[in-house]
Amino acid sequence: MSDAEGRFSADRGNRNAARGLFDRRLARVKEDLAARSVPQRIKAKAQDEVFKAADLAIDVAKESKGIIAASAGAIALWVFREPLIRSFGGWFAKSPVQEQDDSADETNQLEHDS
Repeated sequence: MSDAEGRFSADRGNRNAARGLFDRRLARVKEDLAARSVPQRIKAKAQDEVFKAADLAIDVAKESKGIIAASAGAIALWVFREPLIRSFGGWFAKSPVQEQDDSADETNQLEHDS
């Protein structure tokens, strides 16, 4: 047997081994797809990721109750800012008596300057 024939025989053996490995993997993939379709796999993977994220969020929430309460309060204040500004704005507005005193002070000041 010549050197070329030896390499040819070895290459054929490697090719056949690779082909056998590929065929086994392909058969395994076909069996998996027959058991569960691609959309079902995607749905299952998405659900798994959502559940993991929810578990992580619950763990973080348990550790940070104060931060979450403060954030919820800040969001509530922001959402209801207009009604709160209107209701509290009346408390800090000048009363008619204060406005009268200011104008009276100006009148006295003008009379004094003359």
